[in-house]
Amino acid sequence: MNRISNLRQFHNEELEKHCILNMVSLTSVQKLLEAERTKKLLKRNALIRQSIDNEINNSIENEN
Repeated sequence: MNRISNLRQFHNEELEKHCILNMVSLTSVQKLLEAERTKKLLKRNALIRQSIDNEINNSIENEN
């Protein structure tokens, strides 16, 4: 876990440097990144749910 923590800290520091360099609010960028992560997770969950529904429908049709 130490390696992951170090990598996460490095990425946060780099993000902060870029935000300062471009005069952008760090908290705004972090909120935007979190929103994108949430959007991707919801999309992935919807695709998984759709796949499960399709498998259930296919197995029901095959039984009939």
